[in-house]
Amino acid sequence: MRIRALVSAFWAVGFFTLTMLMPAPSSAQTDGWGPIFDPDRFGAGQGACWSGGENAACLMLTCRDGGPFEIGLMAYGGGFGFEPLLPVFIRVDGGQTYRLDMTPLNLVGYQHAAIPYDPARHGALLRALRSAQSATVALYQPDSNPLPYVLGNRPAAVDRAMATCGAAPLNAPTATPGTDAARFVRVDPQLRDPQATALAAQLMATVLAQEPETDVSASVAALPDGRRILVVEHGVSTYSYGITGVGTFIFTAEPGGAFRPAYQTTVVAAWLDTAQLSEGFPDLWVQNYRGINQPYGVWRHIGGRYVHQRNVPAT
Repeated sequence: MRIRALVSAFWAVGFFTLTMLMPAPSSAQTDGWGPIFDPDRFGAGQGACWSGGENAACLMLTCRDGGPFEIGLMAYGGGFGFEPLLPVFIRVDGGQTYRLDMTPLNLVGYQHAAIPYDPARHGALLRALRSAQSATVALYQPDSNPLPYVLGNRPAAVDRAMATCGAAPLNAPTATPGTDAARFVRVDPQLRDPQATALAAQLMATVLAQEPETDVSASVAALPDGRRILVVEHGVSTYSYGITGVGTFIFTAEPGGAFRPAYQTTVVAAWLDTAQLSEGFPDLWVQNYRGINQPYGVWRHIGGRYVHQRNVPAT
């Protein structure tokens, strides 16, 4: 327990300094996945780094000395302690946390730990890292001074590391709102709710006052932990057909908190992906009403707003 306390302290304040006799990660590598900065020591692959002054740490996907593909962590200027296994907690985009029990390795000048890649145990983590904007890494406990890593939503980088090291490619999930109704919950205003619509009218009172010929229709999704998502369609009100949509607005609320704007676009159908959370909110999948088999747009809740991640063909 004493060793764990000391390691957590070093992890919190930035690693204690070692004599700088070897190259440190470049500052550019803190902008997302990139080639390993010292392949002679760590092998080919991809890494994403945190940097603080003369200290650094890297999350790495590598294969050392022609060995198998592995997931690793490197510290420059600090220590991991001396226990036989290092519990590493990787939280992706503020959502799910994955635990890896890495084995500390001896490398002169670096602290290095790694675990061989097992598709059955680590496939979900690699899929999440492929499209992640960021991740945090903590040692021993999930909330023990996690360090931030920018990943940059670079699927090709993760795929390249796996291919370089001879790992079988990931079979990306094919589930879409059209194929998995249990996973994707429809929330667009076609499923309008009177109470949600009244709330939407309050939130958009200024817009409605400026455009008196328009109206709103809304639905709300209440998540198990108390978070809420309000989906609003704003447009011209007609006698026979209800609202002829002009725009879709999405508001999110933390447990017990007020709604705040998180997304705006033209009129779309919308679903929540209950299998993928970011900052506690599900990914948002949207599809244009117009046309046949329009692609889905996938948006992720990052920094209080929904940010576009990728497009997925309709199936």
